[in-house]
Amino acid sequence: MAEFVQLHNHTEYSLLDGMLRVSENHKPSKFLQGLAAQGIPAMAITDHGNMYGALDFYESAHAAGIKPIVGCEFYITEGKYTEKDKSRTGHLTLLARNHEGYLNLMKLNSMAWVDGFYYHPRIDKEILARHSGGLLCLSGCLKGFLSQYVRMDGGFEKACALAKEYEDIFGKGNYYIELMDHGIREEVESLPLLKDVAKMTGIPLVATNDCHYEKKEDWEAHDVHVCIATGKTLNDPRRMQMSHELYFKSPDEMCALFSHTPEACANTLAIAEKCNLEFPKHGFILPNFDIPKEFPNSAEYFKDLCRKGLTQKMNGNVPDEYWKQLEFEFNVIITMGFDCYFLIVQDFINWARANGIPIGPGRGSGAGSLVAYSMDITRVDPIQNKLLFERFLNPDRVSMPDLDIDMSDAGRERVIDYVRGKYGHDKVSQIITFGTMKAKLALKDVARAMEIPVAEANRIAKMIPNDPKMTLEKALEINELRNEVTNNPQSKRLFEMARKIEGLKRHTGIHAAGVLITKDAVSEYVPLARGARDAITTQFEGEPCSNLGLLKMDFLGLRTLTVIDNAEKMIRARHNPDFDINKIPLDDKKTYDMLSACKTLGIFQLESGGMRDLIKKLQPSQFSDLSALVALYRPGPMESGMMDMFVRRKSGQEKIEYETPLLEEPLKDTYGCMLYQEQIMEISKRLGGFTPGEADTLRKAMGKKKIDVMEKFGKKFVEGCKEHKIPEKTASHIYEQMKAFAGYGFNKSHSYAYALVSYQTAYLKANYPIEFMCAALTNEIGHNAIGADDKENKIVTYLEEARSMGFEILPPDVNASQPEFSVDVKDGKECIRYALEAIKNAGEEGCISIVKEREKDGPYKSLEDLCSRIDLFQANKKTIESLTKAGAMDSTAPGQDPKITRANILAGIDSAVDVAHMVAKEKEKNMGNLFGDDFSSVLSVKQTAPVEAQPLTQNELLSFEKEVLGLYFSGHPMAKYQGNLPQLHCTPIRDILEGKASGRLNVLGIVTLFKKRQNKKTKKDWAQLVIEDCTGSLPVNVFPRTYENMGGKLAPNAIFNFLGDIRVDEDSARIELNLQDVSNITDLIANIAKEFTIRIPADYSKQNLQKLKSYLDMTRGTTTVLLEVPSKENPEKIHRIRTSKRVLLHKGLLEFIENSIGNAWSFK
Repeated sequence: MAEFVQLHNHTEYSLLDGMLRVSENHKPSKFLQGLAAQGIPAMAITDHGNMYGALDFYESAHAAGIKPIVGCEFYITEGKYTEKDKSRTGHLTLLARNHEGYLNLMKLNSMAWVDGFYYHPRIDKEILARHSGGLLCLSGCLKGFLSQYVRMDGGFEKACALAKEYEDIFGKGNYYIELMDHGIREEVESLPLLKDVAKMTGIPLVATNDCHYEKKEDWEAHDVHVCIATGKTLNDPRRMQMSHELYFKSPDEMCALFSHTPEACANTLAIAEKCNLEFPKHGFILPNFDIPKEFPNSAEYFKDLCRKGLTQKMNGNVPDEYWKQLEFEFNVIITMGFDCYFLIVQDFINWARANGIPIGPGRGSGAGSLVAYSMDITRVDPIQNKLLFERFLNPDRVSMPDLDIDMSDAGRERVIDYVRGKYGHDKVSQIITFGTMKAKLALKDVARAMEIPVAEANRIAKMIPNDPKMTLEKALEINELRNEVTNNPQSKRLFEMARKIEGLKRHTGIHAAGVLITKDAVSEYVPLARGARDAITTQFEGEPCSNLGLLKMDFLGLRTLTVIDNAEKMIRARHNPDFDINKIPLDDKKTYDMLSACKTLGIFQLESGGMRDLIKKLQPSQFSDLSALVALYRPGPMESGMMDMFVRRKSGQEKIEYETPLLEEPLKDTYGCMLYQEQIMEISKRLGGFTPGEADTLRKAMGKKKIDVMEKFGKKFVEGCKEHKIPEKTASHIYEQMKAFAGYGFNKSHSYAYALVSYQTAYLKANYPIEFMCAALTNEIGHNAIGADDKENKIVTYLEEARSMGFEILPPDVNASQPEFSVDVKDGKECIRYALEAIKNAGEEGCISIVKEREKDGPYKSLEDLCSRIDLFQANKKTIESLTKAGAMDSTAPGQDPKITRANILAGIDSAVDVAHMVAKEKEKNMGNLFGDDFSSVLSVKQTAPVEAQPLTQNELLSFEKEVLGLYFSGHPMAKYQGNLPQLHCTPIRDILEGKASGRLNVLGIVTLFKKRQNKKTKKDWAQLVIEDCTGSLPVNVFPRTYENMGGKLAPNAIFNFLGDIRVDEDSARIELNLQDVSNITDLIANIAKEFTIRIPADYSKQNLQKLKSYLDMTRGTTTVLLEVPSKENPEKIHRIRTSKRVLLHKGLLEFIENSIGNAWSFK
């Protein structure tokens, strides 16, 4: 085989262009493994303008046995790289010869993204000259300036001059003139000219192929890939079309292609020999942390902080056990060189707490460290709760600590800003993430490029299970999909193309929590890029950054901490100024009683239906039970039967037995069950004589099913048990149990820390219910899609919970509400006042502006008064319209029917806002003195009489409320039917929920939630609904067979009669209706009504009477129509007239009556 090295390659990190895969499941890709099998000695990575894949490629190529050459195809401008002008941009290929070159490659790439981005990340010759050390340069493809110049009239001399300039920049032997031949006309024309430049300048040639995909036949998939990137379709004549020769050609193919210039092929080997990048071993790189002058080093300061902190935590009485553990942890941490790590973490945590930003009590294995507890990084006592330090830091294996920090989502950015300010903005960066072409996404993307109709693409995509780990290959095991692909040529081609791009990197994102903090500028260690909203990010993901020894911190925004904080503030203001959530008792009976009653809505981690099922069974009575809940509610313990065993033992239904008394101490808190990873570690130490490091290694091996390690440690465990006179058979049985449970054992440190947050929220709900519910409701503002029919609106759910707790919900009111949910008093009773910010489109700034002005100058008396006083740039027309629809403006017209008030205000908003704007402009012109400061002249010109609009109908009023609040507030669409439920043979939902009705029932309700589902096995559609009437809400299951027949009839916000079977889950007591049939409300009434009465108001117009008559004449039936008409002489006297009309009631008739009169009809 001929010898040749490909030096110009675009991997999948050339997003939506390159298709060469680098790694798969943390192993070298099949592509790289195939190259190694062919004996390919080396390969370069030269992605478009980025180094996203540099480390991934370096490690994967090494692992495959291929020499990695790290490079980048840069965009270089003829102008200054920082100027956003129309200077011409060309391509230039740079390769790192050594580590110096790699550092310069990173610097150039970072500068291109951070300072030179204009359509593309760009550099210029000036900065290239400053950072050329250790680099080797190829002149580039057709878009390189050298190729551009040689094709220009009179450009040959310019090309020669440029080539010599680059040779001067990089040094003789480090600049090559790049030859390509993909059959493109311009390339063919350029080849002899570029060779002439080489002859004229003495600069060597090198042959490359612009490789984008692996095999020649992949050109079609690449075409599709480019169409996806550019938003074009394959049939678009204007789309970007590429050569079919951009595949990874073999050495034989390349040498044959460039047989006319063999030295160009030989030089690829010479370049590969010159490129020898190795990364120095420098351990962990932590930022510098300034310590007080009185301490000789960071270690002494670290120990001093810990000793003082522990003494304070223990109120001056520290048991010897604690001092001993602290000294042990000191030895491990300082020996590993991580004392500065803890100083850095405690510093920003202390700053956050000092600045009113709530920090969680702990997360992950870090809660097992007494050092972390002493420094107030965590607030769970690891010794009291039997948590293990070695689960966090293994003394036998040096690895960077991983203290993930939970903090209030509202304060997270402030903490990150503090870190930036302390260590330097150039030393702190967010971390990039890469989205990939998942199975369904790949299929839909390809379908768009192939112009397959969306409906057809969705039909096929629905056959693919909604599983994050699902692949197209695995999906073909499903009969329906396999038949589709086999029998439909279009689907077959769609699948073929989709499989070739599936799994490729598609786009970049920003890690939700990860932040990199470095000793020197981040760009000294990793290249930088620009992300969404111009945020500066790393070009490497989190794991590669950590592998480089860099400090990656996860600043995790936890909304529950904001709930706790807001509730605390209300409690301090209303009850106890000294209230501190960290000082509450952990054995509060009221809290455990509430939990055992499954009243867990709003409680951290405990509010889901499945968790409530578990709580009902478990009946938690102590803090360790809450930790167990967090650990048990996972697939492993559920499927293995451990959860049920735990419940039986907790309730005394099953006897707790220990195979040896030595197991009682580590297992007694979990009723003899091996639930936590730390228990496995403790048992291995206590019975098997393992060191702390060995215990952690065993824990990891069991979790990852490392058979060889488990077998080795199994023998050691059995031998260690002999020291305690435990029979070999018993020891082996215990070890087998450990192996079985360790596969899904949970991190006890994390479980206890999160259980504490769960307990804190439960304590607040049990002891300060109204404050907690206000805080929980406020926390949902902005996190719920009002009006989304397929998603739960948590505000609505929590309002229902608050009502069930006995709290009245008062409506939003510009003269009473706060921006957030608040406590108000009505008739001497505490109530929850609806938040202004919870109204759709109201906006935070607008609501704050309204409340501030009200508190300053008193209540608003009218629409015009409000518009004249508030900042209309913060609270605009849309804000006022939404407030009005929500009923928040009703109090500006006390005593008036809301249907009139809201109609008049909605009609008058434009005029009122225009006048207010004009007055504001006059004030700006400083013309107040001309009008005596009251602007009466301006108002007299513009102001018109108050608008008197047609009052809203009840349906319109309720519809507006649902639109902006997500719920009906003033009434309910079902109210008009509630009195007729017995006639309609329908059961009120309250009777079902209270157990007064069961079996097969008719239930009349409005659909408030509509979630379409798909059966995982059969792939058939079904649906989950929530329906409600005036008495409550009820879940409804529409299973596949019923959905197939009835699904088309169902719709959100529509009223139906639901015939179904009531099902009560024995474990959870959750009540549901399994639908059998559904019918329209109008049809239901029409079939039952013998008489239909219409109440005609005295002012009903002749025009409306005529329309009513026409609606009545539309159908013939058996229902007699009666009219109730007020007497002209005495309106209080009602004449009841039986007409001769016999009608079949229909939707149009009922809607006309409701819109023209209101709910002025009845039937019997």
